[in-house]
Amino acid sequence: MPLYIVLAIASALLYGGWKFGMGLYRDRVNANGIVLVSAISAAVVYLILGTLGHALSFDRHDVLPGLLGGIFNTIGTLLLVKAFERGKIAVVSGVASTYAIVPLAYSLAVGEPLSATAGLGILLSFAGLMLFLLTRSSGAQTANRGGSTVAVGLACISALFWGLAILVLDVGSRVSLTGTLLVSLVPEILVTAVALLLLRSLGGLNRPVVGGLAIAGVGLALGELTFYAASNAGDIGIVSVIGSLSPIVAALLALGFLKERLTRGEVLALMVVLAGTCLVVA
Repeated sequence: MPLYIVLAIASALLYGGWKFGMGLYRDRVNANGIVLVSAISAAVVYLILGTLGHALSFDRHDVLPGLLGGIFNTIGTLLLVKAFERGKIAVVSGVASTYAIVPLAYSLAVGEPLSATAGLGILLSFAGLMLFLLTRSSGAQTANRGGSTVAVGLACISALFWGLAILVLDVGSRVSLTGTLLVSLVPEILVTAVALLLLRSLGGLNRPVVGGLAIAGVGLALGELTFYAASNAGDIGIVSVIGSLSPIVAALLALGFLKERLTRGEVLALMVVLAGTCLVVA
């Protein structure tokens, strides 16, 4: 098996673990606290690896895209946690994976042709989203986080901002990938830290929770680094398809640790969305 395939699989596993970690404490910790700890942990990883690898530098052409991309990421990640509070981890993760449509839309806007495969993928993604919206959960299921229209809506907006972040960060990272990614975390850390200060609360953070969220943040940092390493070493289309399967990892973790089960309609919608996403990035 080629090394870039191994790296891509590792990236999907790490991203899935991060998404599960972000949703794990949704009922106990303020969204700002969740994002803050995850961002600080990821920043420490970038700082250490960049320093050890002598690859940590900051170019003026990369700082502005890094900060702007970080603002978009901040909005998208906070919305993701808010979506987790109202819906199931698997459902929210699956809907949020449609962020791949945003870079594709930009490509079309600048005149790049749309392949039949990508067009079919877009249609499938929207069909899956409609299935989520049409899925209604009855009493007991609703109490156990059924398919919420609000959660799907928040996840869609989250995907929009994540897609915008990818476009902006792609302009950066020309000199130092770790440097740009580190800069992109500055808005997340500042915004969420100020929010907690204004609330005059730790937002439910304690030592065990901080430890769990820190592990999730490490997963985010390593997931991004392995993704870019895989894309540089191999076919970006194949790497993106494999990476877009992270919601399956999050769903399995949610099932195993939280006993969070999906209805048949939600499973079907999730599979349709993931199939569409895979076609879009193929």
